[in-house]
Amino acid sequence: MTKKANVGAALVLGYQAITSASGASGPTFNKEVAPILFQHCVICHRPGEIASSVGLVTYDSARPWAKSIKEKVITREMPPWSADPGESLKFRNDARLSSKEIQTLVAWVDAGAQKGSDADLPPLPTFPQGWLNPKGPPDLVLSLPGDFALPARGQLPYVRYLARVPFSGDKWIAALQVRPGNRAVVHHMAITEVRLEDGTSVDDLGAFATLARQMGLLNSLPGVSPAVTDPSNPAAFDMLGVYTPGTTLELYGDDSAKLLKGGKSFYINFNIHYQPSGKAEKDRSMIAFWFQPGPPKHQLFRVPGAGKTIIVNGTELLSDAPGKNSEGTGAAIPPIPPGAENYEVTGITAYPEPITIYQLQPHAHVRCKDFKYSVIYPDGREQTVLSVPKYNFEWQLAYELETPLKLPAGSKLVVTAHYDNSPNNKSNPAPDREVYFRDGENQSWDEMFTPFIQYSIDTQDLTLLATNSERREEAKQNNLHVVEVEGCLERSAAAWSLTNATDPLASETQATSSVALRSAKVRALGNRQYQLLGVNIFNPSDYKGDKVAVKGILIEATQGLNVTSLQMAGTGCAKGLVPYP
Repeated sequence: MTKKANVGAALVLGYQAITSASGASGPTFNKEVAPILFQHCVICHRPGEIASSVGLVTYDSARPWAKSIKEKVITREMPPWSADPGESLKFRNDARLSSKEIQTLVAWVDAGAQKGSDADLPPLPTFPQGWLNPKGPPDLVLSLPGDFALPARGQLPYVRYLARVPFSGDKWIAALQVRPGNRAVVHHMAITEVRLEDGTSVDDLGAFATLARQMGLLNSLPGVSPAVTDPSNPAAFDMLGVYTPGTTLELYGDDSAKLLKGGKSFYINFNIHYQPSGKAEKDRSMIAFWFQPGPPKHQLFRVPGAGKTIIVNGTELLSDAPGKNSEGTGAAIPPIPPGAENYEVTGITAYPEPITIYQLQPHAHVRCKDFKYSVIYPDGREQTVLSVPKYNFEWQLAYELETPLKLPAGSKLVVTAHYDNSPNNKSNPAPDREVYFRDGENQSWDEMFTPFIQYSIDTQDLTLLATNSERREEAKQNNLHVVEVEGCLERSAAAWSLTNATDPLASETQATSSVALRSAKVRALGNRQYQLLGVNIFNPSDYKGDKVAVKGILIEATQGLNVTSLQMAGTGCAKGLVPYP
C-alpha cells in the first residue's frame, strides 16, 4: 500500500471514530472545528493579517473554504511547516496539526460542514493591538518615520529607514515582534541596530535616509557601524529582529535576552523588501519590544551560522578569491549559471568555545530548493538538526528548538543549500541569466546563502556583572584553537588521517587563502599524525596519498582535527615529493 493510501485509510478510520463520538451528523464548526482553527490558524487567517483573504474566524467566513481546508490539511500544506520531522530535532513552535485534528477537520467537511449550536462556540482569541505577547502591551514601539509610498508595479531596491532609540542606557529584550504595516506589500524585514560614529551628526540622518531609499546601501555608508556584533566576527551585525512570512512573536527564555544599546548615537535600521501589489500602496512597519529589568545570564546573537568556509559544487573556495564576499560569508560565491538545476553551496563554521543554539532560520531567495543544518561534534559524531527539503521563499520560518542545542568547544556547524536556476523552477523570473550572491546591495532578484542561528556563549554569565569579565578570561584559557597543518592524506578502515604532518600553527581564519596555500606547498613535512573529523564534505578521496593543507579546530586530547578547510598542496607524499604547481 502506498504512503498516500495509508494516510487515506488512517483518515477514514479516524473519521469513523470521530463521527461516532460526535453523533451521526459528525463534527460541527462551533464545537469541534473552531477550537482547532482558533489555536492554529486564525493568527494568520483574520482581518489585517497575511492570510486575511481566507477568513477562518467565523463559520460564515470559513464555510466557503471547507473543501480547500480538507485538501490543505491532508497534504499538510497548512499550517505551513517545512521542516522534515524525520530528519530534524523537535521545535517548540512546530505548527503541524495532530492526526486527530486533521481527522476532525476532514470528518467535518465530509459530513457537510455543519455549523452546530452557538452555545458550543468558544471565545475568539484576543490579539491586543495586533501584538501577540500574552504578557501585555509592548514597552516600546518604533516605526518608520512616515508612510512609505509604493508604486503599483516594478522592482524596488531594498528600502532602509532609521529610527532613533529613545533611551540613554541599555535595555535587555525579553521579547520582540517585527510587524509589517501592510502585509500585502512587505515580503520581509531585517532589523539591526546601528551607531552613528563620532563626526556623524543627527542632522545627517535625513541625507542618510534619502540615500538609503535610493540606493539601499546604508550598511556601506561611512560613519555607520553595528551597535551589537557577533563575538566570533566583530565586523558582523547581530540581527536584532527578522520578519518573513510565517514569523511572529519571539519570546526568550528566563536566562537569555537580546541587547538594545541606548544613547544619542544609536538607531534602529529598518531594511525592508517590498513587493508591489498591482496598485499604489502605503506602509508604516514597526518593531515592538518587551524589556526585562536586569541582565540575563546569556546574551543572544542572531547571525549567519555557517559562513567562515564556503564549498560550491564540491570545490572549496579560497578566502581571497577575486570578487566581493557574499553577504554573511567569508568568500565570493560564484554566480549560478543560467539553467543550473542543482547548484550546491555548503557553509562551515567551527566554534572554539562552547555555545548553545536556540533558533535556526534558513534564508535565501526564489531559486533556493532546500536547506540542511548538521553538526559535527569534537568526538566525530554527526547529527542533522534541521532539514528543509522544500524551501519556500513565500513562507520562511524560524525554527525554535524545543531543547536548546548545546555544542561543546570544537564542534562545527555545516549547512548545505541547493538552488534551481532552470526553467523547471516555476518561481524563477529569469532562467536565462546568471544569479549573483552579493553583499550590501543584494536584492530579491539576486540570491543569498544565509543560514541564521540565534545562539549564546556558554561561558558568559551577565548576572555576575563585576566578576563576569574575569570569568570570561578564565574560560577563554580553556577554549580550543583553529590551527593549520600539512601532511599526507591517508585512509585506514573508515577514518581519514594525516600522516607525516607538521606541528600545528595557530590560524586566525578557518578558511584558506591563496597566500597561505603557497606557503603550505613549500613547507616541509613532519612526523605528527592527526585524525580528521567531518572531512567527507571536502571530497578527500580526490586527494588520497597527496600532500594537503588542512585547517580546523585541534582536539588535543585525541589529536583530532575538526576540519574547516582541506586544500591540495602536493601531488604525492612519497620520498622525493613533487611540488604541486
